[in-house]
Amino acid sequence: MSWTGYALKRVGVSIALLFAASIVVFSIIRLIPGDPAMIILGRFAEEGAAEALRRQLGLHLPFWEQYTQWILGIFKGDWGRSVINGYSVRQTVMMRYPRSLELAILGIGIGIAISFPLGLLGGIKRNSTTDYGALFFSQFGVSIPNFWLGILLSLLFARYLDILPASGYYPFFEDPIRNLKHAFLPALTIGIINAAIFTRYLRSEMLEELGSDYVRTARAFGHSQKTIVLRYVLKNAVLPTITIIGIQFGYMVGGVVIIEKVFSYPGLGSLLLNSLFNRDYPPLQMSLLVLVSTFIFVNLIVDLVYGLLDPKIKY
Repeated sequence: MSWTGYALKRVGVSIALLFAASIVVFSIIRLIPGDPAMIILGRFAEEGAAEALRRQLGLHLPFWEQYTQWILGIFKGDWGRSVINGYSVRQTVMMRYPRSLELAILGIGIGIAISFPLGLLGGIKRNSTTDYGALFFSQFGVSIPNFWLGILLSLLFARYLDILPASGYYPFFEDPIRNLKHAFLPALTIGIINAAIFTRYLRSEMLEELGSDYVRTARAFGHSQKTIVLRYVLKNAVLPTITIIGIQFGYMVGGVVIIEKVFSYPGLGSLLLNSLFNRDYPPLQMSLLVLVSTFIFVNLIVDLVYGLLDPKIKY
């Protein structure tokens, strides 16, 4: 099978996963205990108002008819409206999603910039001071709660140094510099946590590759350590780390709810959390579907890149 066939196969699997995920997301919202209309309106609401809300949400229809209308509405661009304040779900999600995407991209960039030097040097210089420093950093980053790290960074840079804003958001196209200043602290918090994870994986892969037979053979032929690392070891060690980076990126788009709350950052994660607390089902299920779609898409890209870079992949 060629790489094109492999890619088409992975795309087909991703589409099937997305279809199954949409059913799960739609079902979970409907399986929450209690009457959604009475939960939203309150237990003292009149039955007439509750029935009207059930019809507005389509809850009076059979399950599969509700699902079909929801999916068709998504393709038509009609994602529904909030039952709390009537805003357009599509406009709100499309406004919030790029903000969380920006945090994820910045967080991944910071994580890679920190972890690659630490992971590579830790693997090359095993049991050295650099290696112990990389191990300490990875343990520290994995162990520390992300919200506590966010508070510490906010205190340091916003209160004591007074060089960055502690909270809020500013549109990128109105003022890119101000936008980056507001996004930097939450992105740095995410980046440090990611860097700890990436450092651990990259160091482990470097140690495994440096102990392989082909490395001993290359040394026997007189290749220098620099040549062995740059030409042979680095590529093989980085490949598994790409998978971890892809998984973390997909998770971060919606998995930074706590960070968004700490820094009052109006992203998709905070929208999901607010919709859950308010039992606002239309934006809740669309937020979940967008997050799942992002995760599946990122993993598809990782699989395709992996197939290009790793000749051992069997198409």
